[in-house]
Amino acid sequence: METTRDTGWNRVAGRAGYVAAGWAAVFALVHLYWLADGRLGLPEGRSVWSSTPLLVIDVIAVPLCAVAAAVALAPLRRWGRRVPARLLTGALWGTTALLVLHAAPSVPDWFALAVGSRSGAELDAMARFATFGYEPFFLVGGLLFALTSLGRRASLRSVSAQRSAPC
Repeated sequence: METTRDTGWNRVAGRAGYVAAGWAAVFALVHLYWLADGRLGLPEGRSVWSSTPLLVIDVIAVPLCAVAAAVALAPLRRWGRRVPARLLTGALWGTTALLVLHAAPSVPDWFALAVGSRSGAELDAMARFATFGYEPFFLVGGLLFALTSLGRRASLRSVSAQRSAPC
């Protein structure tokens, strides 16, 4: 992080940034695997090549995931200081929002499953895939990017406070 003081929070946020970058890289690799006609992780009988929307999503997702990995690393690496602060902040929070909002439609299913008012057997194959498969992955990614964003914010405040403190 951009501070001379190392706090526990900075270490947590820094680790979250590295894990978020890894998360994005893994997600890019998953999409590349599916583009290579891999089917593991997809509902039975599905392929991205048999569905134009899934194919388009995968083609777009690979470079977006690569950019997300770079965004997660930027606050932690020296080269990230060259990225305009507002652009980086917007990219971090935008990625957080996109990932958390993507998972939001599954929250009612998670809640219903947690309280026992619904069982996994009641969900169709696509709903099971979303609820137990990719939506939790999106939520975890969103939380990792949120921690990275909050850590960067705290770090910038610390640096700002140090600069404005009288010598």
